[in-house]
Amino acid sequence: MKQLPDIADSLLTSRVYLSAKFLAIVSALSWKMYRKSCTDPKVQAHLGNKNISFQLQTRSASICRHFLVSDQRITSAWGAHKAPDLSIIFNDAVIGTRILTADGKRLAFMQGMQNKEVEVQGDLSLFMWYVELGSMLNQ
Repeated sequence: MKQLPDIADSLLTSRVYLSAKFLAIVSALSWKMYRKSCTDPKVQAHLGNKNISFQLQTRSASICRHFLVSDQRITSAWGAHKAPDLSIIFNDAVIGTRILTADGKRLAFMQGMQNKEVEVQGDLSLFMWYVELGSMLNQ
């Protein structure tokens, strides 16, 4: 019979758990972006006059959330945008969870791109803008 720590370790590393965690992370990120865009002058300055769309998704698009930047606000909804300016595509939810929860997210993103675990489609300058936005969310 498996010991309780073994069962807990198995659960916490299971694909189902990590997929649910990715959903929760993307949902929390959405809420945090919206809140910071309404209250943080530094984030509002970073948003500037941008009128763009970007999305985070898995390669299969089984998990996909798009974000809209307009009037110094960020709103979002589940599902794909019809023509996003930037798409960040993780091979799967497990990889998305690993990268979005990494201590060094910039390095994790770069390594993920190098290992072909993450693909960026669209305007690459917007990717750097997104990475900078992400660092502002934790301040």
